Amino acid sequence: MRSLVVLAGQIIDDEACRIWLEAADEIICADGGARHVRRIGLKPDLLIGDMDSIDQQDLNWIQDEDIPIIRHAVRKNETDAELAFIETIRHQSDQADDENEIIVLGALGTRADHVLATQLLAASLAKPNRLFLLTDGVTLIWTLVGGQTLALNPSETDRAWAVSVSAISDTIEGLTYQGLAYPLKDAVLSRGTSLGVSNQLAAGVRQATIRLRKGTALVVMTPADG
Repeated sequence: MRSLVVLAGQIIDDEACRIWLEAADEIICADGGARHVRRIGLKPDLLIGDMDSIDQQDLNWIQDEDIPIIRHAVRKNETDAELAFIETIRHQSDQADDENEIIVLGALGTRADHVLATQLLAASLAKPNRLFLLTDGVTLIWTLVGGQTLALNPSETDRAWAVSVSAISDTIEGLTYQGLAYPLKDAVLSRGTSLGVSNQLAAGVRQATIRLRKGTALVVMTPADG
């Protein structure tokens, strides 16, 4: 199942996000994320959050469209992103052979505290059959857990992309790259090392893969020119 969670952070490329939204099995907006879906011209299946950042016009639109709302108190222990993730996972199958993907739009932006918390939260909830992708429509951040192989297919092949891997667990093991300029094979990385930062696709390569045997990591692909 492919679920879309839309947060209130930054979205740079509406058309890229439209493609993900149109291909989703389910769209869940967290509070102010509703403005992105409304601007792009689609409708969510659910709005969740404390409603402290949603514009009144967007809330009126949600209500006029009879979209279900799960409202939480402003004083709470979870961010709206966490509430949306938990609700999304509740809707997905937990069978080991079922592949689930959670794409999080509006996951980046100027609120560094929320950006970091959302990345760590996604990493903590990722499983071999549950992949997270966090994006603003340009920069892509995937969770990668032991047993997974991630394929990188840049849509703009004429653009230079920086690819970085950072350990979230204490260590990650069996890290192997194919198609990247600086290769690794069965490498062990400790959390806090910068060894995996700022790689790139090898010359002439259109697809690269990153494989992990054990642990949890975040993989970032972002334009090298900033």
